Amino acid sequence: MISATLASALEARRGEFNARFRLAAQRYPQLEGAELKRFIAVCLDPLIDAVHAYAPAAVAPVVSAAYDCALQLAGQRLTLESGRYSSIPALWREVLPRAARHVAESPGTMLAGLSNAAHHLASAAEPAARRWQQRMLEVMPCCTNAEQCLLVGQVNAWLCGLAHYRDGALTALRSLPQAVAAAVLGVPAPRVEQVRQALQADPWFDPGFDPAGAASDGMRVVRYAGGFRGFGGAFLQPPLVKSAPGGWLVRSAGEHWLLIGDAFGATLHRIAAADWDAAKNSPVEHQRERLMVGKQSLEIRGAGAITSCASSAAGSAVDTPIAQAAACTFAHSHQIALIALGSASRRTDARA
Repeated sequence: MISATLASALEARRGEFNARFRLAAQRYPQLEGAELKRFIAVCLDPLIDAVHAYAPAAVAPVVSAAYDCALQLAGQRLTLESGRYSSIPALWREVLPRAARHVAESPGTMLAGLSNAAHHLASAAEPAARRWQQRMLEVMPCCTNAEQCLLVGQVNAWLCGLAHYRDGALTALRSLPQAVAAAVLGVPAPRVEQVRQALQADPWFDPGFDPAGAASDGMRVVRYAGGFRGFGGAFLQPPLVKSAPGGWLVRSAGEHWLLIGDAFGATLHRIAAADWDAAKNSPVEHQRERLMVGKQSLEIRGAGAITSCASSAAGSAVDTPIAQAAACTFAHSHQIALIALGSASRRTDARA
């Protein structure tokens, strides 16, 4: 059952909504009327109740925008309550009602923008999408308009793992009021600019990182990327890496990717084999399981000998400031280790 408010809004434009459904069914062969109705009843109804309580006049435009968005989601099987994308209906059911005043202000942009962010995060990792939703619930009360809410969503998506959002998220941070930026970063308001500058300067800076957990020489494994495809990863066989500006190129079983990583996550993006073939590499010295940069070294045990290791800055010496990280692959692993090098790892002044 749906509320009288939503039922009335749907009935008032029944013919128009039916026409939209027929058009969407031509574009999305998987679109099912029963699933659309279930999504509207379970996930849209709570939002409309919240919008009605805040601004009754906004109900009609919100229902119209939400119906179009629901058609696209249902047509792509993204409304299901189980499976990889279950965080999307959870967003509509749990998060959007808490942002009712912002949805009422800009329904099409809010619904599409936040649903798109949830989809990208779920595509990367379902736990990341859940973390993002929790962070949105915590920070949205600080936002005073829809634009701020969307910017917060962009920054949170980066902080929850979408490393390729980094540049846009840093730009968004500059546009947020200090109090909102402090909430999304989880730092005191007076430290916002200091932390923002540290994030801008160092992709491997993390405001919540404890330097005591790093190796004494400053090098540390930040994270692992990839994994065996049979277990949900990307690779069919242990990969190899090459340098690329701002990241790395990856090859595995005749397939190729661009790997982008930072302190908060790592993402893989398909590329052509020609990009791999044309790339110039900046290798990092290694012997068996040990990575060596200048007078520093780090042993990475448990995955066999290092099979390839590259700086993130093609054409640069690994001890220059731009070369802040290395990626390593191993003989007995489908994962890629991302290692913050000493010059970046020791930047602890903004964590104080």
